[in-house]
Amino acid sequence: MKLRSSTKIAIGFTVIVAGSVYGYQYAMRQVIMGQHFAPIKPGTVNMVGINAGAGFKILVVNQMAQLVQASDKFGSTSSDDSGATEGSIKKHIPIREMLEVLKGNNKSLGSFIMKVNDRDENDSWPPVRVVWTAERLRKALDGDKVEEAKLVHDLNMNLDGTPLPGLIRSSMENGIIIDKPVPVMVEIAGKPTQVVGRFQEPYKPTMLQTVEKRYADKQVNIDTIRGYYGEEAKAALENPKSRENIRQSIETRLSKGNAQELANYPQHILESAQVVINDSLIDSASYRSVDTTNGKVYEITIQLTDEGRRRLWRFSEDRIGTQIMLIKDGIAFAAPKINHELAQGELTITQMQDERLVQDVVNALNRHKK
Repeated sequence: MKLRSSTKIAIGFTVIVAGSVYGYQYAMRQVIMGQHFAPIKPGTVNMVGINAGAGFKILVVNQMAQLVQASDKFGSTSSDDSGATEGSIKKHIPIREMLEVLKGNNKSLGSFIMKVNDRDENDSWPPVRVVWTAERLRKALDGDKVEEAKLVHDLNMNLDGTPLPGLIRSSMENGIIIDKPVPVMVEIAGKPTQVVGRFQEPYKPTMLQTVEKRYADKQVNIDTIRGYYGEEAKAALENPKSRENIRQSIETRLSKGNAQELANYPQHILESAQVVINDSLIDSASYRSVDTTNGKVYEITIQLTDEGRRRLWRFSEDRIGTQIMLIKDGIAFAAPKINHELAQGELTITQMQDERLVQDVVNALNRHKK
């Protein structure tokens, strides 16, 4: 059958239009993938991705997303996204503090360093906190007689490890809290910045710890405790090699090497996290309910700005199969999986069960834009 000229023209026009659409999309994709977007600071509501192979997993437990360490090795290249098993989870990463540090908050950095190094305050800390800053300790160690005398009193020990003649019970029970600076390099809005957090740790001379262990599970009075102290003090004086070099113990804790060791893992986490979208890149948000056999669930629809669309598209291009966290006020309430390139300006997050939380997020996004 012969085609009429008009039909030929129509078919030809359709092919040209289709070619133009796909050609435009291809050209746009090439442009987007070639773009470099400067890092952005976290806002109130954020979409945060974690670099693949960094040794972390995103888990959703009780409708909340958690970031956990799932490998002992920072450089793990495992592509398994099945989720961390109970036995493989090493620690939870505090998301709120992480985002605050990415804003440059040095107070949050101190807490972040302590938590991710498993050195956070716990029940073993003394009832009374006798805080000695690194700057003050440095004076005592460098010959300031007044500060040295105060430090010897608070430790109930001389700096060479010899015990004092008598027991100061408050000093033995409390020891001191060493408060020291730990610098970490943080990329804040694309600029490498040194942020200094304050790390705290209890310190008590070894001899006093030994005395405490001797009466830990016993009913004792102060005379008994003084008796134990006297016995340990006598042994330390008779055997100089057994004494702890307290000056050296404190110096080690104040060293640059110790600070660097404490900074390594926090810095690795911060380098692995990427704020893809913050609320400044969102035009509006809405939600609707959906009836299912298990009751109502909710969907949030987010309208991105053009820059937000391009950033998300660029981020999703080589991260198919991974997750991205939706976080409000430091709480990750969703972690949708990236199943394809996110090239559209509209993003829908499904299967959310808490309407109050959904309303809160939507209101926060719309309020920010106003």
